[in-house]
Amino acid sequence: MAHNNDDSAIPVHIPAFAKPLAPYIKSRQEALRIRQVLTSYLRSQITFADDNPDHPNLHAQSHLSLCVPQDAVVDVKRIPPELTGLRKEYLQALQANVNARKEYRLVSERHTSGKPQGQSTCGVDTQPVDPNSELQAYLELLRDRRCHAKLQVFQRYLGELKKRDIIKAEDFDTVGNRSQKFSLPPGLEEDQNGCTSENGIENLVHNLERAVIRARNQLEREKRLLEELKAQRGTEDGSDNKGIDSGAKVTALQQTRDVLVQWVEEKLASVGNNEDGPVQELSPEEIEKSAQLLEDQKAQIAEQYAAYVDARKRLLDAASRACQPIGTSSVQPASRSTEKQKITPEEAPSLEPMDVLSFADEQLLPLSKYQRALALQKFYLTGTLTKEKSTTLRILNRLRDESHLLPEYPMLARQPRFKHAAAAISARHATTPVEPAKPDEVVALAQAWAFASEAAGTSERENVEHRLAEGIETAQDAEQALQEVYDILNQDLEEALQHKVDQDEAESSKSRTRPRAKGPWTRLDGQIGVTE
Repeated sequence: MAHNNDDSAIPVHIPAFAKPLAPYIKSRQEALRIRQVLTSYLRSQITFADDNPDHPNLHAQSHLSLCVPQDAVVDVKRIPPELTGLRKEYLQALQANVNARKEYRLVSERHTSGKPQGQSTCGVDTQPVDPNSELQAYLELLRDRRCHAKLQVFQRYLGELKKRDIIKAEDFDTVGNRSQKFSLPPGLEEDQNGCTSENGIENLVHNLERAVIRARNQLEREKRLLEELKAQRGTEDGSDNKGIDSGAKVTALQQTRDVLVQWVEEKLASVGNNEDGPVQELSPEEIEKSAQLLEDQKAQIAEQYAAYVDARKRLLDAASRACQPIGTSSVQPASRSTEKQKITPEEAPSLEPMDVLSFADEQLLPLSKYQRALALQKFYLTGTLTKEKSTTLRILNRLRDESHLLPEYPMLARQPRFKHAAAAISARHATTPVEPAKPDEVVALAQAWAFASEAAGTSERENVEHRLAEGIETAQDAEQALQEVYDILNQDLEEALQHKVDQDEAESSKSRTRPRAKGPWTRLDGQIGVTE
């Protein structure tokens, strides 16, 4: 439905091949409006000269002032940074033109200021700008461009005429005959017979120029051909003079080749003799060992080949059984099993292509899909594990940088001073040599944290035990000092302590048996919020 609406929106006069460009094709009125908008925008960036009081905005209203500025443009405003493309390049070029004209005016004023007064007043006054002169200059520019295009086309075709119809060496003998039979073009002859024809003098001059160009081109080709023939004859004479030298060179080259081949054969023979020498010097025991080793390798190869043939036969049997169509073999009695075994391969039923395709569709495709699903799952799990591992590693590294526990309790086995000792101890306790596996960074950091936490706990426990021992020793010293004081006072320490304990127990029992006050005013005795 939308496609029909788009087709209806396209103008009728647009051909079918230009319909994709329909959104960019504008009518004359719309193109004129766009051109006026662009012109007004460019005018807003330019300062024009308003010298004529009768027409104050004469330059600003003419679009030719943008094409041929001359003295109509006084200055260019600051170019906006968002302006790009041809408009920015035009404003930059126009600004450069204005600056150049200003410099030229200053230089001319300096030059004329040094002349006498009578000479300086001759050419200083500037004439007012005439719009007709701008139009004439613009039309002259268009004519020059068209003439330049014509000259380019003429130059291109002139180059093609120079490259065409190159004369061969066989045609050089007929140049004289052709020069005698040369005649003017038919158009030129007709113009000579009747110069007052309707074509006029312009066609006559044009045909004459073509004839002159053709004759010049033919003369250049004949000169080039003559030079080629002279060079060819010179090379033939040189080859005749040097025939003996070339034969001697061929003989010398053949002799050199023979000597080189003989030297290479001698070197190869000497190398072969050197290689055969040690084989002849082998002892009989070594020869027997090499023969026995060769026989063992042959037997091993034969066993591997027999296993390969057996595996291939079993694979082919399994494939043939899987590809056979499912029939009434399960219903048939067991008595025919012996007859089936006697059936020759020629009597076996041939497989149909559809049966093979059905087997592939029912058996192989689900397996391939399952295998692909497993591969995708493995890939997903691998990616997830890698991502989680990187996240864990980043967190552990950040905690390692922020923690004071790891630097205080490092693992001794990872210190540079104890690496060799740890390696020697592990090698001594290991029964079989094991290749050192590459340590995982996450495992290494976890081991470092575990070791540091265990070492910190052990250190804290030792510190607490040490403090307890100091406290017990201090209490014992205090008790001994108190006993000495009581001895000096001639009192018994144990009785005083027992009396203190009894007094504390009595006070605690009194506080427990004291009745609690009840009522709404019980909390107004200055003990609000105090728990008993």
